[in-house]
Amino acid sequence: MGKIQVIQIGAGRFGQSWLKVLLGSGQAELAGVVDVVPDNLVAAAAITGLPEDRLFASLESALQAVQADIALIVTPPSTHKALALQALEAGLHVLLEKPVTHTFSEAAELYERSRQYDRKIAVSQNYRWRPCIQTLRKLLQEQAIGRVGYIEYAFRRAHQVAGWRNEMDEVLLEDMSLHHFDLMRFVLNKEPLDVYAQGFRPHWSWFNGNPSASVIIGFEDDVQVNYFGSWVSRGRETTWNGDIRVYGERGMLELSDDRLLLWPEGAEASSEVELPEAAYGDRESSLNDVMEAVRDGREPLTSLADNIKSFALTCAAVESSRAGGRKLAVSELLGVHQG
Repeated sequence: MGKIQVIQIGAGRFGQSWLKVLLGSGQAELAGVVDVVPDNLVAAAAITGLPEDRLFASLESALQAVQADIALIVTPPSTHKALALQALEAGLHVLLEKPVTHTFSEAAELYERSRQYDRKIAVSQNYRWRPCIQTLRKLLQEQAIGRVGYIEYAFRRAHQVAGWRNEMDEVLLEDMSLHHFDLMRFVLNKEPLDVYAQGFRPHWSWFNGNPSASVIIGFEDDVQVNYFGSWVSRGRETTWNGDIRVYGERGMLELSDDRLLLWPEGAEASSEVELPEAAYGDRESSLNDVMEAVRDGREPLTSLADNIKSFALTCAAVESSRAGGRKLAVSELLGVHQG
């Protein structure tokens, strides 16, 4: 089987970095680029060398002109549902940048309607593929610290965003914390049950919405997560993964500066866990997983059926913050999609 043909929809700033991922892929070939902004198509042509007849102002025109297997959607979340359904209707598999949609109701509708098509649909949760995250999950599965009791999770960065992201009321929770919430589900291999969150805006903030939040999440098996994040931090910053301490009955696992440390119960010092080399970058790993799922006839590891659970946790945290920190059951949003 030859290279899988990909139409990328969206060639703005982040989309342009995705174009470079596609160009470097050994399994994918860029069939065309779609964007409603002419200047973005000019930039896409400069990056990719694609001729004008493979640059399109609409997905409809691209579908009429080129053959493709997968649609990669890198556009504002408010456009995701319509574009994904259009691609599925045309017989393409779909890989979406996060968040899956703008609202949970849109995600739920997309999930239900996508089940009508014999096609794969996934969300790029690229943080999952990082060696430190993969190893943390493996150690927890192997009971390296026994039964987990609770997690302390801290994320601190001073970050600037522009465009539609800066219009979000809960910008940290909606655009950043959803990565971390997905990681919690992934490393624990458990589902969230309830959440209460409080977003806030420090007086020096350059964001319109709340760039900081405190969140407490209850997971299955009585695991509690205490999460704090900020995009207007001062002093020492964390990596994008954040600092994670997982406490169990036989010790603690600590992820800090992307180094993984094991603290056995009663030990006076930690030992550093050796991490494997990553075969691919994390976004290319997301793309590869979807392409392999297409070839193997399996579900992608970050399929919409899975990712809607991470998105439900994110949306529940946002709703909790808007409601003044009221505790919410994730099932209030997830409903029938929990299965």
